[in-house]
Amino acid sequence: MSRRVLIVLRSRLAAYAGPERAPIAALLLPAVASAVMCGLVRGDLSPFAYGLVALTLSGALVAIPLLGELARLLVADEAGEWVRTLPVTERELRIARTLHLLLALFTLALGSLLPAAVLAPADTGLVGRVLLVAGGLEQALVLAAVLLLVHAVLRGRARPLLALVQTALFVAVIVGAALGTRAVPALRGVTSAEGTHLALWPQAWFAAPLMASPSGLWLAVGPMVALAAALLLALLPEPPEEAEVRREPLLGRLLAPARALARRAWVRSDERATFELAFDGLPRERSFVLRAYPLVAVPLSFLALGAREEGAEGAVGLYALLCFTTAAYLPLVAAHVPASDSAEARWILDTAPLSRSALDGGALKALAVRVVLPLYALLALLCWSYGGPYLALRLALPGALMALIVLRLTWNHCVSDLLLSVDPDELAVDLDWMGLLTVVGLGLTVFAVWVALKVHEPLAALALTGALLAAEFVLDRAWRRPTPRSVSGAG
Repeated sequence: MSRRVLIVLRSRLAAYAGPERAPIAALLLPAVASAVMCGLVRGDLSPFAYGLVALTLSGALVAIPLLGELARLLVADEAGEWVRTLPVTERELRIARTLHLLLALFTLALGSLLPAAVLAPADTGLVGRVLLVAGGLEQALVLAAVLLLVHAVLRGRARPLLALVQTALFVAVIVGAALGTRAVPALRGVTSAEGTHLALWPQAWFAAPLMASPSGLWLAVGPMVALAAALLLALLPEPPEEAEVRREPLLGRLLAPARALARRAWVRSDERATFELAFDGLPRERSFVLRAYPLVAVPLSFLALGAREEGAEGAVGLYALLCFTTAAYLPLVAAHVPASDSAEARWILDTAPLSRSALDGGALKALAVRVVLPLYALLALLCWSYGGPYLALRLALPGALMALIVLRLTWNHCVSDLLLSVDPDELAVDLDWMGLLTVVGLGLTVFAVWVALKVHEPLAALALTGALLAAEFVLDRAWRRPTPRSVSGAG
């Protein structure tokens, strides 16, 4: 049996091996984040309090890819039907799958745990550092088991829920990394969770060996929970594939009038096919949702928090930044438009009798209705809640038009291929874009400050909106010029 398990395990590992699929980013980002945060707090905390901070950060950094890119590894086997035809028992397949999950999980968790162990306070000792890493591995095991259980219970309904959770978690990690140091003073002098509210914090269970004098019960909690998680991973079958849900999501139903209006008044006849494909397809692509939405949620969270803490005059300026500089992140969102788990079907686009400008134009306009419109509707509500309807019209409406202009000007530079035509694992975000996006961000910041200081009267706001609308009309007309098509990725 062990020989067959090893053969299946090697085949699973080989499917995710190779330099092009190596999880470099998934390991480098947690390592850097962990090193920075742990380096900031190591001098102020006891080993136990430090363990709470390190394990909380590690858990969040493990959960993000588990909910995102690594979710397919956790809940699905791409070659499952083929493997089941081999002379291998269901039990052997389950063991190989569990071992594969453990290797992937532990590799991912060690990316943040090893820097945390190295930077632990001096009085932690070698044994304490080893126990910190062990507690982090136990925590990763529990997170994977909980996620698999959610998939098994909710089946297909888990997808939108997990997308929402990952976006919220991503925002919490980034914002928490910036603001979390404010909570560090409250942990000074904390050496144990016994008899305190920290006993309810799951990370305390796994950091228990770092307490000043832990009881036997506390020492057993973490390993017992991890053992239960391992049994759950080994015994719980993979969630079955669910039939595609035909019902339109709530956001799609709310956007139906805007979709119909755009199709009638804005989308050209040769753009209509990709407009409809992108409008319906992008929200169903897990890779697009889980990679693109958090990119916009992070700056919104920072700016919204800052605006709430500012006084009256400063808040208007921050709301202006909120409405205009958010557009600087939209090219990164557009860069993920080509990602699709069904990239093999790109031949439909490659053989379509349409110009590249028409294919891209429909995708751009679908992205504008699907992402830019609800995003700026939310920003308009935030502005309205603070300064009334005029502030929303003064800032959010021209901000939305500016976002559309930024998308147009950066599309050909940042969108590498046709929509829904590239496997997510092969989609690369070019670091050379950072210079362009920095220039765009600085320009939008200057423009936001100018709007906050100079555009006060209704006539000035109307003139600004009209000028941006005219610029969008000119750019849309210029977009109609045919551009060369690339079919190098056709297959």
